[in-house]
Amino acid sequence: MMRRKWYSSWDPDVPKYFEPQKSFVEYFKDTVARMPDNIAISYYGTEITYRELNHQIDKFASGLLNLGLQKGDRVALYMQNCPQFAISFIGTLQAGGVVVSLNPMFKHAELEYELSDSGASFLVALDSLYPEVKKIQGKLAIRNTIITSMREYLADDSPIEIPSEMMNAKMCFPDTFGFRTFLSSAPDKTCNEQLDLKKDVALLQYTGGTTGMPKAAIITHYSLACATSQTNLWCHWNSNNVYLVIAPVFHTFGMIHGLSAPLQSGGRLVLLARFSVKATVQAISHYRCNVWPTSPTMIIALLNWPELNQYDISSLSYVGIGGAPMPESYIAKFMELVPDLRIREGIGYSETSSGTAIVSPFTCVKPGYIGIPNVSSVAKIMDLESGKKEVPPGEEGEIVIKGRSMMTGYWNKPEETKSTLRRGWFYTGDIGKMDEEGWIAVVGRKKEMIKCSGFSVFPAEVEALLYRHPAIDSVAVIGIPDSYRGETPKAFIVLKDSYKGKITEDEILAWARDNMATYKRPRLIEFRDELPKSGAGKILRRVLTDQEKSSTS
Repeated sequence: MMRRKWYSSWDPDVPKYFEPQKSFVEYFKDTVARMPDNIAISYYGTEITYRELNHQIDKFASGLLNLGLQKGDRVALYMQNCPQFAISFIGTLQAGGVVVSLNPMFKHAELEYELSDSGASFLVALDSLYPEVKKIQGKLAIRNTIITSMREYLADDSPIEIPSEMMNAKMCFPDTFGFRTFLSSAPDKTCNEQLDLKKDVALLQYTGGTTGMPKAAIITHYSLACATSQTNLWCHWNSNNVYLVIAPVFHTFGMIHGLSAPLQSGGRLVLLARFSVKATVQAISHYRCNVWPTSPTMIIALLNWPELNQYDISSLSYVGIGGAPMPESYIAKFMELVPDLRIREGIGYSETSSGTAIVSPFTCVKPGYIGIPNVSSVAKIMDLESGKKEVPPGEEGEIVIKGRSMMTGYWNKPEETKSTLRRGWFYTGDIGKMDEEGWIAVVGRKKEMIKCSGFSVFPAEVEALLYRHPAIDSVAVIGIPDSYRGETPKAFIVLKDSYKGKITEDEILAWARDNMATYKRPRLIEFRDELPKSGAGKILRRVLTDQEKSSTS
């Protein structure tokens, strides 16, 4: 076995390689057999055991087959976090279907693209979202639609604040199946489609669309099983864990770290439909959640909430951060609040099932670095010009990854596949550097690099510096045209409530002059009430770039 330089930081309790022998569905079934009466999902007062969850999954799978689903047919899921998503997700995989997970914030034009591109023929949707589908119904190949409501699985009494929209009356639509009726009328039998792990597709997972139209990463059952198993092995997750699941499960991070890996581990999922600080602390306090896969935006909102000291969140022992780098000042603040908390950052991609990527080991951290390659994974830093030459330690280049949870390509996009998968390596588009021990730091996106007077400026670095200012709640930096410098950084800033109206753009510019190198400091500041974000809570710089272009054209 080749010795990698990052093995000096490797957790001795984690295997360096893992080869799945089963699909994720089969691993989940093993968990059900071991602990059928354990609680699988807690949802606003409703408790669903592994036995009950598995029964409903079996019914969903047999119901799809009864409607004529063939292996490889695409089943689109258009829902927020709810038990119905878990049932539909695993049930589709069990029946041999391919999951197409749609962003519940999408409007009809965005839906039309992904539903048409994937060729989905089945749809499971929330009743509150279905009107957007109705607007494009005649343009789609959907044969069967199953409608559900957020309140269908609500208990009469909840220890957690329920979002008001979840209490709306259930809506019905002609020519659709009601979710509960669909389950009750499905044949009462277990259906397990025979799968070729490495060839049969489990997911078409659309990328965030950071450049151009979204692309669907083709994830096989083998890759999915790798991703869920890698996560459990790396994080030491087991049936004793209580997971706080707020990260959107339609997105690859929430799908793997919030849904699939936790269910495979046998733990309890405390499932919230969407993020609010009050519901979050209520869930942690009531259920004693100890694992929270989350994003920096949620943590920052939590730590800035004035009523936080009224709740006990000391049960938290592990917080996994994805989507964006976490400002170090907030990590320190969180650690002061929960001293024994382990906070670990990582980067994952739709193209790697959020699995094969860079993650912090449990045994140690290195400030300024994200982590090391995951189980069964390797990484390199390649030169930015040709992408063919590995750069020396400490030098910046493009992060490239190889591992077992990677996609096989992009759906119906051979050219994009060819440019992204090269000689078996996934070219991430992230710029980073690797030190002598194999630790990787991310400094920005290749396509978001700003060239100022010949210098390379990375937005993520400027943002990290700006977060040190006490007035700044959230920030995004983009490059805008500059007749003298080529490009110049512009910062879009959301102020903390206590600073609004009390600090000016010029004062922050003056602070930047004192705290940053001349070439990288922002020359323009714009205050915003909020910043555009993806469903996973990641700030979307490209939206700000598009808005800036529109305002100056």
